[in-house]
Amino acid sequence: MNQSLYDAVFCVDVGGQKIDPFAAATVDFGKVISDMKLGGYAITSLNVAEFMVLHQLDDMRKFKNQIISETMEMDNREDYCREKYGLSFKDIHALEPTSDFEFDIKSGQVILFLSHDAQYMEDAYMKLFGQELNKFCQETGFMYTKLGETI
Repeated sequence: MNQSLYDAVFCVDVGGQKIDPFAAATVDFGKVISDMKLGGYAITSLNVAEFMVLHQLDDMRKFKNQIISETMEMDNREDYCREKYGLSFKDIHALEPTSDFEFDIKSGQVILFLSHDAQYMEDAYMKLFGQELNKFCQETGFMYTKLGETI
């Protein structure tokens, strides 16, 4: 994609200044766009952000399901999960990343946050997924806002 087409599709004009919501992304942006084209997605800022966020949330869901599968037959799964992950099996099982997280593009910045109904589980999400979420934000340039803080 040439620069003028990229600017026209992705850059947002905020107060006379062009802001690129993907400027800080270190991910293979070409691959993201290519994967989206293969899937028949329309290439817009919102769709690219959604595609990237949904892939991350799906990875989080897969990790949670892996924990559940590995511990399902354990007699001591509550103790095991508390020791290894800092959360009870029940707390891990209650996390639903693909439906608990939301995102928006505000002033040319992609912002991730927990839905209103899931904010009470923020500590559990940070214990289990905090490092991965931080890494995702660093790689994409997206911001995660948690109860007044931004990472």
